[in-house]
Amino acid sequence: MYAKLYAKEAAVTTGSNDSIRCSTVEISGTNITELQCNKIFVTIPREQIRQIKLCYDTCAKYPFCQYFLGFTLFSLGLIGLIVVLYASLGGGSLVQSKSGAFVLPLIPAALWLMVGIGLWLLSGIFRARYLFLIDTEKGIQKIFFEKSADINEVQQFIRRAQLNFGYAIDVSILQKNRVSS
Repeated sequence: MYAKLYAKEAAVTTGSNDSIRCSTVEISGTNITELQCNKIFVTIPREQIRQIKLCYDTCAKYPFCQYFLGFTLFSLGLIGLIVVLYASLGGGSLVQSKSGAFVLPLIPAALWLMVGIGLWLLSGIFRARYLFLIDTEKGIQKIFFEKSADINEVQQFIRRAQLNFGYAIDVSILQKNRVSS
């Protein structure tokens, strides 16, 4: 009875074919898999794995490009909004309208949209999550945990992977965080 209740509440679950799962990462004796929407996204066979390291990194695939695009959209949108504000304060209008006609201010709406998208792109760089950085024969691959994955759940998951399947996972990031805390 207690085992069933604990299995339902535990974040680290035992899957089929002798595998364990935490968040979107599943480890078995033969491979490490990242799942998205309960479908296999990335699978790395154990034979190809040289080293596994736990890291905490940004979710952005190309952070420099994302930063450049976000900063450009944010800056241009903000400058455009300032120009529109000064033009409207000076009595000028960027859109000529007939008297009594309703005119949708498309230019300010587009500029606010640019500012919003720019901020969203910039904030995406600072969103980080835990991941496994796996050195394989074909190069380095990343297996991401969900953004909401708790470090205690991840630690328990790593311990079970080491005990059950013999994976050697470098968790030096956790020791650095303990020293600085």
